[in-house]
Amino acid sequence: MGWWVAALLVALPLTSCATDSLTLAPETPERAWVIPPSFDDLPRPGIVASVTEPSAGQSSASQPSTSQPSARSADQATAEPPVPSRSAQDIPSGNAVSIDPGRHYDLAALIDLAQRNNPETREAWERARQAALAVGLAEATYVPQISAEIVSGYQRTPLPIPTDLITKGFFVANTRELIPSLTTKWLLFDFGQRAGLVETARANSFVANVAFTGAHQKLIYSISRDYFALGAARGRLHVAEQSLKTAEIVQDASETRRSHGLATVVELSQARFQTAQARFNLERAKATEHAAYTALIASIGIVPSTRVEVMDSSEEKLPAAPTGDVDQLVQVALANRPDIIAAFGKVRAAEATLSSARASYYPTIGLESQAYQNFGGLSTQGSRFYNVNEPGWNVLFKLNLPLVDGGTRDARVAIAHSEISAARESLDQARDTAVQQVTNAYDALHTSFAEYEATLVLNNAAETAYGAAFDAYRHGVGTYTDVANAETSLSQAQSEKEDAHANVFTAAAGLAFATGSILSKQ
Repeated sequence: MGWWVAALLVALPLTSCATDSLTLAPETPERAWVIPPSFDDLPRPGIVASVTEPSAGQSSASQPSTSQPSARSADQATAEPPVPSRSAQDIPSGNAVSIDPGRHYDLAALIDLAQRNNPETREAWERARQAALAVGLAEATYVPQISAEIVSGYQRTPLPIPTDLITKGFFVANTRELIPSLTTKWLLFDFGQRAGLVETARANSFVANVAFTGAHQKLIYSISRDYFALGAARGRLHVAEQSLKTAEIVQDASETRRSHGLATVVELSQARFQTAQARFNLERAKATEHAAYTALIASIGIVPSTRVEVMDSSEEKLPAAPTGDVDQLVQVALANRPDIIAAFGKVRAAEATLSSARASYYPTIGLESQAYQNFGGLSTQGSRFYNVNEPGWNVLFKLNLPLVDGGTRDARVAIAHSEISAARESLDQARDTAVQQVTNAYDALHTSFAEYEATLVLNNAAETAYGAAFDAYRHGVGTYTDVANAETSLSQAQSEKEDAHANVFTAAAGLAFATGSILSKQ
């Protein structure tokens, strides 16, 4: 039996833990996964059995595509991180990060808070870990499966015998057994079935990792949009406060003119109405600002009662205009957008599934062996038990070739072909969507710049018109109607300027999100 133990010791190094494939998953939910330049740059953790098996029915379409544009540098293809130490149980619910009450958080700090605390990205991280573990499960089929068993029991067996030996024509044998055994099953050749399943699992893991990065990009865009929306709301709040002060100044001027008999009761009533309207607009602006703040806090993923001091973006310098034409930005999007890269990974997964389905038409060859010790006894016709305590073993080679399966294999191949077609259509759709979104975002950004420049001119004209109307009214050569109209126009122009300022930043973030480069522009 010593040689059998030695054989098992030789086979044990081939085994590997399925959880080793966690190295394929992102290390932490707090940072996006760096997408490698090519699907084949992914690491291949775990084991590959020393038995090399031929690949039958390998689809030429499963080869890596070289036509995909790429704008990534080689240094981004970093090595995969070690197995993460934290698990879902380690992530507390609610606020997982501390908020500094004395700090004013800018956009980058808010994004950092969200990446460390948002439940959507943590969920995507867990999905990526599950997909990585599925790779380990698929690769585990290459190693020998070793199990220990113990069979014990008692059996009473009547057996026939000639009547000239025993008159009754039968005798009774009683047996008792205790058989501990060590069983090994090893699938040696399957002509590519397992290879296809492993490749499918790896492609699905790649897709899950890319989806995780996409979740981070979506989160960054959401935080950016809400941050600049809050800046616009605060800008409109400042305008409403200034408008109230302006209305009060005009009302004071009307009351002064009325006290000198230069203004009518109607003018004074209109001035007071204008002041009341300004107070109402101010309260509405406060409510809008609070709603924008609440939306930002919800995007970050912290409880609404938490107070975060957010920096005002209404005075930030505008971002630079985009460089390059829309065609260049489309090419960047085709190379960087997570949805396109994930769609390509789904095509690879479907092609690997087809390869595995085709290989099922070929036989499988396996090795099964058993080593055991028989602690047994036999008694016949009530005699004393004759005992045995001896080892036994067997080695069996097994060839399996399904002949009739009711069309199961044909159906699997047909389904795999259909999945490839669907995945390719999804890839084309993702590309078309990217082209449309990049074009729209590019036009929106240029429009936002033009609108902001127009609001500057409009704001200067409104300020000049209001100043002239108010000065003329104070000196008795203008009407209150002119002042009121100029005051309303000035408030509207100032509000539009705040909106246009925020729209430029939002459009810039939208273009970065549409091209898939929002992480690099964070």
